[in-house]
Formats: sequence, C-alpha cells, structure tokens
Amino acid sequence: MNERVTVLKGERFFDSIDIYVNREQESFSLCLHTHDFVEISMVGEGCGFHYIEDQVVPVKQGDLFLIPIGTSHVFRPSSPERDKVLVIYNCIFRETALIPWKHYFTGDSETMRLIHYPQEQKGRWLQFHDKHNTLLNMFHNMHSEYLKRNVGYEIILTTSLIQMLLILQRSEKEKEYTPAPSNKLDDVLHYIKNHYSQNITAQSVADHFYMSVSHFQRLFKKATGLTFIQYLQNIRIQKCCELLESTDISIHEIANLVGYLDMKFFHALFRKKTGVTPRQYRQNYQEL
Repeated sequence: MNERVTVLKGERFFDSIDIYVNREQESFSLCLHTHDFVEISMVGEGCGFHYIEDQVVPVKQGDLFLIPIGTSHVFRPSSPERDKVLVIYNCIFRETALIPWKHYFTGDSETMRLIHYPQEQKGRWLQFHDKHNTLLNMFHNMHSEYLKRNVGYEIILTTSLIQMLLILQRSEKEKEYTPAPSNKLDDVLHYIKNHYSQNITAQSVADHFYMSVSHFQRLFKKATGLTFIQYLQNIRIQKCCELLESTDISIHEIANLVGYLDMKFFHALFRKKTGVTPRQYRQNYQEL
C-alpha cells in the first residue's frame, strides 16, 4: 500500500522573514506530511501522539522535536473528546536563516548535522524534554512577537531561534535529550509496521523475538508509553486515515486491509480514536 504524504511548501508561510511561528490545537484533520523547511515543534499543552516516520511517540507538555527537511510526521490528540487537547507550538525556518550564525555552533553538534545534512544522519529527528519550561517560555514570547510584529520583531525572532538551537546543542552534551530508539526496539517497531495487517498479538511478536510475553510487554510499555495493543490500534487507525484520504476503496475493504474483520468493532474503535465515523472522516477530508 502506498501511503499518502502531503508536502508542505515554505512559500505558504514565509513573507519578510524566513521564520514562521504558530500555535495550533491539533485534531484529526491534518494528514501525514513532510516539508521543505526545518521545524521545531513543542507540546505546549495536553498530551497525545506524534506519528513520525515509522514510529508512534507518546507526547506530553514539554516534549520538543527537531524535525528536518524530508521527515514525515503528524501530531494527534489522545482522544477526540473536548477535554483531551493537544496544543503544539511550531517554529519553522529555512536552513539559510542560520548561515550568518553558523560560527556559534560546534561542528560535532547532532542538532546542526540534522538540520544541514539530514540525509546523512541515522536518526531522522531528535526529541528533547524541557524540564524547566525554558523553551516553552521562549515559544510563548516568539509567538507573541510574530503575532504583534512590532518594530524589530525580525531580530527578536532570529536571535530567539539561535538561542533555542544553542540550548538544544548544550542539551545534547548534557544527555538531556531522547536519542533514537535502540536497535532492538527498532526491530520490533519495524516488524509491527510490516505485519500490522496480519493477526499479530503480543504473544506472537514476543515469540518472534525470543522473549517471554510478560517481559516483552514490560519493555514495550517502558519504551513507548503504550501497551502493545494500543500501539497496534494506533498504527492501524492511522493507516485507515491515510487510505480514506488517498483512495476510493470501500470502508469495509479498508478495515480488512489493516486487519479488522469485525466491522462493528472497527467502526467503534475508529470513532473512539478520531471522533468521527470512517465515512465522515473521508467526507471531511474531501471538503478541505
């Protein structure tokens, strides 16, 4: 199956300055996407999930992601219920905005390597956690400056971005960031990605990797923040959304393609995860 990935172009956002800042309450309307600019995204409020490349990452307030050009991702709230919000601050910028400031960054900085040479890096993104709200406060100020656009706002946004990137560079050295998952977890997640449409269970995956099911479930929950079944359901529903957006395949066939034969259960699960029925989801997407 071919996954639909929307490409967002920077020309939609940039005007007099190669930096754009916004604050969004995430929903299920935005599809998986990539972009031709660099993005720093931070969870400002609530919790949910970040679908990034082949992974589903649980997120909460204070989590920050550095997302280079070419990395596919989308944020989703944990539930469509009104009290389950997920607010994301985004700072997007062109790589060229950093050229006058490059001498402030060290050559071995993983942050800088990811921004300037994303195709050469093993990991396709970096995750940090803002323990003391330092970066969250910076995002508040940057968003305010961008909206008000008072005299000199361009300088304030540029220097704030440089300051933020320097803080991330320091965090690398202090080991205050979340590195890419271990090879073992990579193998497990890759296996789930390739077999999610089959009748896989925690037991069958544990057997495949020569682990007891109890040990596997403990490790999986510790590494992802989700149970195996929660992770599998999120993957399947995300694939359903992509197929509803990009094909005319019947809803019944889509359910079967991702591993659901019980249509009553499938409809209930889809509504629970997205807040709408599969038919409504497809109609809403077509109206965008």
